Amino acid sequence: MKILKHIVMWKFLDNAEGKTKAENMRFAAENLRALVGVAPTLLKLSIGEDVLGSPASFDMALVADFKSVEDMLAYRDFPRHAEISNYIRRVISDRKVVDFFIETDEN
Repeated sequence: MKILKHIVMWKFLDNAEGKTKAENMRFAAENLRALVGVAPTLLKLSIGEDVLGSPASFDMALVADFKSVEDMLAYRDFPRHAEISNYIRRVISDRKVVDFFIETDEN
């Protein structure tokens, strides 16, 4: 079985929308985690903050699993996800994304 891995990395602004970087990162993580079991095409989601803090590091990354590209696009357009994404766009300075399939042993 193939699983689509959707990976997103963000660099957050120090202050934006009246909140600190830490507050915006916490807000983003909490709200994205809340989509598990709510966004119907989202199989799994992991999100976490960078632990090294190197100059090349991004502040936070997300890994989400989907059955297909179509399912990932449905998640992208899911109303609550769209709201969270719109907020995140206002509080970041950079964003990188990659999507790829992996083979799993699951059927």
